[in-house]
Amino acid sequence: MRVAKWKVKIDSVTPKTETAYHPVIEALLSDRGYLDTASIERFFRPDYDRDLHDPFLFKSMRKAVDRMKTALESGERIGIFGDYDADGVTSSVLLRTALEQLGFPVTVYIPHKEKEGHGVHKNALHAFQKEGVSVMFTVDCGMTNVSEVAEANRLGMDVIIIDHHHVPEIFPDAFAIINPRVLNCGYPFQELCGAGTTFKFIQALYQDLAPKRVGELKWLLDLAAVGTVADVMPLIGENRTIVTYGLIVLGKTRNIGLQEMYAAGKLKIDEWNKPDARMIGFQIGPRINAASRMEHGQIAHDLLASKDQAEASMLASQLEQLNNDRRKLSERISALVRAEAREQKDRRSIIAVHPDYTIGVVGLVAGTIAREIGKPVVVLRRYDECSTGSLRSIPGLNIIEVVERCGDLLEKFGGHAQAAGLTVKNENLPAFRERFDAMVDALLPEKMTEPELAIDVRIDPIHLTADLISQIQSFAPFGQGNPEPVFLLENMRIGDIRTVGSTGKHLKMTLISDERSKSFDAIGFSFGERFPDMKEGDRIDVVFTLEENVWNGRTSMQLKLIDLQLRA
Repeated sequence: MRVAKWKVKIDSVTPKTETAYHPVIEALLSDRGYLDTASIERFFRPDYDRDLHDPFLFKSMRKAVDRMKTALESGERIGIFGDYDADGVTSSVLLRTALEQLGFPVTVYIPHKEKEGHGVHKNALHAFQKEGVSVMFTVDCGMTNVSEVAEANRLGMDVIIIDHHHVPEIFPDAFAIINPRVLNCGYPFQELCGAGTTFKFIQALYQDLAPKRVGELKWLLDLAAVGTVADVMPLIGENRTIVTYGLIVLGKTRNIGLQEMYAAGKLKIDEWNKPDARMIGFQIGPRINAASRMEHGQIAHDLLASKDQAEASMLASQLEQLNNDRRKLSERISALVRAEAREQKDRRSIIAVHPDYTIGVVGLVAGTIAREIGKPVVVLRRYDECSTGSLRSIPGLNIIEVVERCGDLLEKFGGHAQAAGLTVKNENLPAFRERFDAMVDALLPEKMTEPELAIDVRIDPIHLTADLISQIQSFAPFGQGNPEPVFLLENMRIGDIRTVGSTGKHLKMTLISDERSKSFDAIGFSFGERFPDMKEGDRIDVVFTLEENVWNGRTSMQLKLIDLQLRA
């Protein structure tokens, strides 16, 4: 039984041309839009000095930097309001670190996810006023906070918005807005996250205020990379450069909080064990997010901003426990939402609402179920008057467009193409459910009978060489917008086959091509449970990624199975 409908992009590979690349690599490069020597060079070998754009291309950047020059000369206190998720926390720590190194007095406010929600809260404005803040930054938020920015202005604060989220029709009356998604903002790359956009502001600030120290900013790329990957931004263009260098810095980070996080989580990351983007996505990012999901994002901020090892060690241990608790809670609520999804199986979208859904994990659960069933999923916690929560989309559907078309039924909303948050009055829930489903149907007209598994290339066994797996590594870092290449091999015969792992749930096998007289090692994690009757001699089609397997000092190519189909 396949996990999804297979959809192959490239049906066949043309013979090798006179380039240095394997023919499969040439096909992949062409499919992903890298058609000439210059674009391939930038993709395969990102360069920090060449590939990062001038931050002053943002039309508002000069105004913001000049305001900070005045603030430094006058000794003004700076307030930073950061969102509570991994992107917002890393953005806040990035900006705080850079400003403090330049001599600014700084106050940071991270909102409570459940009690205050996304975006600027007036509690923060009054806290900043008491601290004497005269310049307030919003990082990874602020674009929809029209009334809150007006209140900050009334309290005597100049507001600088650093954000990357959806641009509303009505802008807040901020002193400056730095957002790559603003039309005609002047910046050539729209896909920066909050941390990436914050890093651009820091670059501009240092170029003006501390030009001899601009090189030090590379040490902050660890946090910029974490924000980029954790916020699931496409790893192309400038993001690819930020993450490529950020992964190097993560391996030898000077950030005491990250060092203690590695220790508490037993993460094997150091100068000799550089992490990949997957480790950010599945290990580092979730730990940072666990703070706001389970308690308060301030814990993660304080950890990453800490200069004291004892304090950082304590906070890292606390965060580790919160992350363990988050896993258990997510599993419990995911089971409840799966049951809701089965009841709504005939709908184009799933909307699950319940008073027991914990607000801290609804986005995580929505993302999990959306990936499993191939439909957009909304998970809301029901309160007395309103329900609030998160939604996650599927590839090919811009979810914020759907939400906007339901805007008159909502109290508030915000987000981007693949993820959003909203609040709706309970009395409007039935109407919202029907309109949302209708809009999904209108914007995604093809009927979805099952999730799709995207396959990059149908290949022949002759293509599977050491040269191919070596060149595939040049596509890393993998992630949103640059997935790890997925391949299809057909009509392979199973040779040796056995279960492995402590519980025997995984399958290890040899796949043989009779036509080409070639054989390959393959492993399918949890395939022992899915295919208990698989046996030697069966003929199968397999979908897989390629990896190097190191065993007893010997390195070999291994097919990491994603799905398979028994042939008749």
